[in-house]
Amino acid sequence: MAMQIKSTYYSVLTGFALLFSLSATSQTRTLDYYVSAAISNSPTLKEDYAKIEQNNIDSTIAISEYKPQVNVTGQAIAAPTYGDFGYDEAVTNGGSYEEVVSASQIIAPRKEIKLTRTLCNYERQSLANEAKKTENELRKDVAEKYLNACLLQQQMIFYVQSDSFLVREKNILKELTDKGIYRMSDYYELAVEEQSEKTQVTQLSVQFTQAISDLNETCGINDTAFCKLSIPKIEPYKQNDIKQLIGYQKFQVDSMQLAGQQMLLDAQYYPHLSWYADAGMEASQPNLIYKSFGNSLGLNLSIPLYDGHKKELKHKSFAISEGVRSNYEQFFVKTYSTHTALLIKQMQQAAMLVTGLKNEEEQVQAWMKVNKAQIAVGNISITDFLLGLKKELEVNNDLTQALINQQLLQNEFNYWNH
Repeated sequence: MAMQIKSTYYSVLTGFALLFSLSATSQTRTLDYYVSAAISNSPTLKEDYAKIEQNNIDSTIAISEYKPQVNVTGQAIAAPTYGDFGYDEAVTNGGSYEEVVSASQIIAPRKEIKLTRTLCNYERQSLANEAKKTENELRKDVAEKYLNACLLQQQMIFYVQSDSFLVREKNILKELTDKGIYRMSDYYELAVEEQSEKTQVTQLSVQFTQAISDLNETCGINDTAFCKLSIPKIEPYKQNDIKQLIGYQKFQVDSMQLAGQQMLLDAQYYPHLSWYADAGMEASQPNLIYKSFGNSLGLNLSIPLYDGHKKELKHKSFAISEGVRSNYEQFFVKTYSTHTALLIKQMQQAAMLVTGLKNEEEQVQAWMKVNKAQIAVGNISITDFLLGLKKELEVNNDLTQALINQQLLQNEFNYWNH
């Protein structure tokens, strides 16, 4: 079992050493690569685009209701009598033979047609806004998972480099121990720390593999190849007009839709006029078919007088919907202002933290430079040397975490401002 663990570790160590040292042959992937794949493969985004196409069809269907409707009808009915029995000929005429082409059209007010088109456009805007929202959320989610994987990758680099250094120092210390400059317990103390870092690399490898798997799954990438991630630089984005935000545009479109629906409701209660015409053959007996060709024209007028207060109730329903929409809009504005202000403050604090950690990193590097020189001649205890090494790893990890956190905050800020 011990040999198996050791073999697994060295395979991981060798893989990462080759990956990070031979950049020319390593497969490097960027945040843009994953975002593009996610947008291209997302079934939710494809559904949003399909809904927009469906809306184009539905709007055409809605407008076609106001165009002439042409139909062809035909029937042949015989109603024979059996002596004194059979259908009353005054009702059936003994039969019916008909072949007619008919046409009809609603003579709708222009306003009603215009409102129908406008509502279809609002629906299309709403669907387009939903697609933008889906894409924005997808970009944010992918960036978060990518940055998390980058953090694990950088931590592995630190521990692999530190372990390689400890292996070299352990060999040097073995020689110094044989010469009596250091005690055997010092040698074992260094060996234990080196083994601890091996374990840390293995644990980080498992976490990194899982992070990449989650990232690939989110982006719809079917690939298990080992890759190196480039550290991204997420550029700041600030939308100065809140009305241009994806999240806010929903409330604008919803408001226009509700207003349009109320106007269309009122238009539907105007008097409606329609015409109809037909031409063809209608006869009651087969022998009369040859002289039963003709045509007819007509007008229909419909004037709504009473609908059981349906119109009034629908207007009340629209008013309730508008109240709900308005509440969500006000809540969004307050949340946006509060959240973006907090993010700006957090980004300022993160920048200060990075500056402090970079200064600390310089000091620790100077400290370790002295420690490395001292251990070579036996002028420093192993405990103090390992303390400095751990502090160097700690600062490196903290700085990387702070840099990644800066990117995460910028990513969150950009998400709210699109």
